[in-house]
Amino acid sequence: MKYELIIIGGGVWGCSAALTAVRAGLQSVLLIEANPGIAQESSAKAGGIVTDLVWHQDDVRWVRRSRQFYEEALALSGDSSILQRYGMLTLADPDRAALLRMRAQNLVEAGIQAEIWDYRHIQDTYPELDRLAPDVTGLWTPEDFHVNPTAYSQAVFQEARRQGLQARLGSRVKVLEPRSNEVIVHCAEERLTAERVLVTAGTWSRKLLNTAGIDIPLRPYRVQLSSLNFADGYHLPMVWDLASDVYLVPDGPHNLLAGDGTRLSEFNPDNYQTTGDDEFLANIADQTVQLMSLAETAGLRSSWAGLCGGTPDRRPLLGQVAEKVFVATGDQGFGVMRGPALGELACQVALGQAQAPQLDPLRQPYSEFPIRPGFTLEDEI
Repeated sequence: MKYELIIIGGGVWGCSAALTAVRAGLQSVLLIEANPGIAQESSAKAGGIVTDLVWHQDDVRWVRRSRQFYEEALALSGDSSILQRYGMLTLADPDRAALLRMRAQNLVEAGIQAEIWDYRHIQDTYPELDRLAPDVTGLWTPEDFHVNPTAYSQAVFQEARRQGLQARLGSRVKVLEPRSNEVIVHCAEERLTAERVLVTAGTWSRKLLNTAGIDIPLRPYRVQLSSLNFADGYHLPMVWDLASDVYLVPDGPHNLLAGDGTRLSEFNPDNYQTTGDDEFLANIADQTVQLMSLAETAGLRSSWAGLCGGTPDRRPLLGQVAEKVFVATGDQGFGVMRGPALGELACQVALGQAQAPQLDPLRQPYSEFPIRPGFTLEDEI
């Protein structure tokens, strides 16, 4: 059997692409995922913040479109864990207060709710943040929400299967073999044929494409997240502190996700530490205590680490890389915000229904480029 489309990678991007494909009328779409379940790698380890506080116009559109995907998945599945409407409070010291105000103005002009809060307003609304400096400025964006990437991906995957998607879970692709009129996909247990292949395998994408003699400028870097327990509970929204780059995300009435552990060096996606390292755990505890005294009695539940895909210009790699072979990768640490929209776009490009020349994955050759964080308040770093 020759599939019309094979998608390799079952995270947020791949599952969104799969749903797009079956909705486009394709009769034979196969999703291959190396893990036994959906969204168990980078998607599962993401912080899950979805905010309009992005500066690039492409990202603005993608976040808006991704919001629609998340809302639809919630409505289709009825799984309330997919989306939590916490709102986000972004904190800036005096050096960044002007930039924060400019971003607030940009949001308001775009029709998005945004308010600038002074120290007193922050204290009155969230007294748990009792260790902020009096000169802090806050940006409140009430429409921002938290998404559970695994729950979303599972809901989208199930809907796509209902509409005809086929799947191979727990099946690792070993080699891609592009030919003039088809692509041979070699798995450990079988050999498959496709009219076209879309690789959405996250930071493993470069290794997979290398088996076909294709190279892309992608460098995996490591990010870390922890879960803290507050026995007596707390009352907070999502919080992003620009000074320390710490972000906090509520996770039920007693647990709080806390992250800041970006490691800007390259890691092997087949061999890296998947738990938080000692330096991260000490730093996140210290930084959280600097925001609120309540954290002094918090306990560490768990920690984990995942990989993000860095690119030379911090923009995604999306498009054709060989005859009948396409890729979508390069999340730069905020792939969940844009992931559904990028998965949709990648599928449309693979099917010849859309173009995205600005994202050409071969626009720059691979090199040892410096890894830089992607999600920042500034438009350049």
